[in-house]
Parts: sequence; C-alpha cells; structure tokens
Amino acid sequence: MNNICNLFCPQCVRNEIRDGKIQHRFPLNNIDTTLPTFKTAYKNIRHPVRVIRFNGNVSEPLASKEFLSMCRFLKEETDTSIQVSTHGSLKGPVYWKQLGEVFKGDPRSIIFFSLDGVGQKSLSNYRVGAKFNKIIQNAQSYIDAGGKAIWRMIIFKHNQHQIEEAKALAEDIGFWEFITVHTNRRHNMNMSWAHKGRKGILKNQDILPEWNFEVDKSEFSHKLDIECKYQKQNQFYIDYYKRVWPCCYIPNKIKNGKEQQWYATYNENMTNSLVHKTFDEIMENEFYNIIQTSWNDDDKCLSDCKKFCSQSAGVTRQVKWSSTDQQERWT
Repeated sequence: MNNICNLFCPQCVRNEIRDGKIQHRFPLNNIDTTLPTFKTAYKNIRHPVRVIRFNGNVSEPLASKEFLSMCRFLKEETDTSIQVSTHGSLKGPVYWKQLGEVFKGDPRSIIFFSLDGVGQKSLSNYRVGAKFNKIIQNAQSYIDAGGKAIWRMIIFKHNQHQIEEAKALAEDIGFWEFITVHTNRRHNMNMSWAHKGRKGILKNQDILPEWNFEVDKSEFSHKLDIECKYQKQNQFYIDYYKRVWPCCYIPNKIKNGKEQQWYATYNENMTNSLVHKTFDEIMENEFYNIIQTSWNDDDKCLSDCKKFCSQSAGVTRQVKWSSTDQQERWT
C-alpha cells in the first residue's frame, strides 16, 4: 500500500549500514495508496479473496493515511478477512480503539504486533525508533475494543532471556496468542550501527543452535527442487505500485534484473498493476510461465527462488506457536 515507515530496523530490506550509520538503501517514504485506488485494485482481482494480509514488506501499513477506511471497506462491503503486521508505534489509543471496533466480530481478522523485547532498551535494539510504552497502550486500546491480537517476537541475543517475561505480559494485556520467531536473516548481524545519537549492535540468538545450522547450510546449497510456497497456498503478493508478484521475496530486486532479463522486463513494466489490469490479464504475462519453467533450470532460476523455496535447503524462519491448531489457522 505504501513505502513508508518511521523505523530503521537494521535487517529490514529498506535499510543498510553504511559508514556505521543506518540509512535507507533506496528512495522511500514517497508513495501511498488512496481509498479509491485501493478499491479499484481490490475489485480488479475479480476472484473471491479469503484474506488480505497487510505485511508491509518495506513499509508500515498504518502509515497509510486511509488505512482505517480501507479496513472499514473490507469489513462492510466484502467477505474478506484482514490480517495486519505492524510495529504498533504509530497513531494513538483513539485510532487503535476504532481499529479494534472494525476487527471485532470476525474470528479470522487479526493484528500481529512485532514486539521484539520487553522495555524500551530491549525493543529498540532492533526496532530502532519504536516506543515500547506507546505500543503497549495502543495494543491495549485495540484489544479492549474487541480486536484480536498476536504478540510476535523475533529472537536475538539481546532479548532471548525475555521470552517468558514477554509471554506473561502478553497474557496480562489480553493478547490472543504469543509467538516467537527465529529468523534466517544474517545481513548486518554483528555490525555496529548508529542512528540519531543511539548506537547498537545486533547479535544472533544462541538458544537454538540447530536452527542456526540449518540457516548456514542453506546459504551454500545449489539444489533446485523448487516448490513455490505462495503457489502451494494459493497466494500472491501486491507491491506498493499495486503490481502483482508470485511472492513477497522477489519484487523490485535490482539483483534479480541483473540475473535474468525476463525479470527486468516485468519489473520495469508499471502496467502490470491492478490499477490498470485485472488479475487474469496480468497472469497472461509471459513472466509467469517463464518463472515456473526456470525452477528446473539452474541457469535461469532466480537466486531468491533457490534461497527461499528449495525443498532441500530453502529456509525462511521458524515460528513457535502455543498450539498447532492456531498455527494452521493463521499461516
């Protein structure tokens, strides 16, 4: 929906550490989606949509000025449920109360709060610029209004001792579920950074060494055996230009364009958008045939397809839920 975010997380694809400082990797914070444009894109899908996930691949969903109106549109005029991933540090309790009232009553609509630690110091080791107390207030207001919420905590060295404390706090506040995430990201790990007078260094967790082993092993795998995770789950991704992609891993990647011209051609064509075409019309683009055949050809296969969807080595993250029933319901 947008390319806007007020945080500077060290491992976000938006950012890089250059000369010891966290900086944007490319121009950002200049694109947003209006409610009329969102409605046009939604209606051009022209297929039943069970759930929309506002994951914010390079953005914060609540940074969109008309996000609340978009959620109301989905709730009042469609049968589509809503799932949101947010850092929770934008807006205030009144706004979050209104959002909770929109989400109330739909058992499949839920918000994931990315809270990677307890207390300001721990949280801001990764969520640089987030305000812990403000997030807790916003979450409480949303939950009290009837919204269902999940506390999602990425585990690093600096917060791995807080898992039980965070879980207890989540229960006290009224979060429906608490989950931990072990990431496969290794860039900017063990690198010192500075941002607006604050300094830090991100270190990998060491309470699950077997996961670290699997991640490290995947970095050196060259096997194809691709099985697209999104295709298997009947999902697709829409970027902030409203362009359709097979998944969230490959949009707007300069390196992919350097690997394969067929990728560059699709990436540079701004008409492959739900603002200009229907979903079925976009699916007629040769890109979708080529990418599938590329999974059987090492010379044509994108490196991100190998990295994330190789069945022998592709890893993304490990998520721990309190029950398998809830995991199957929300993933």
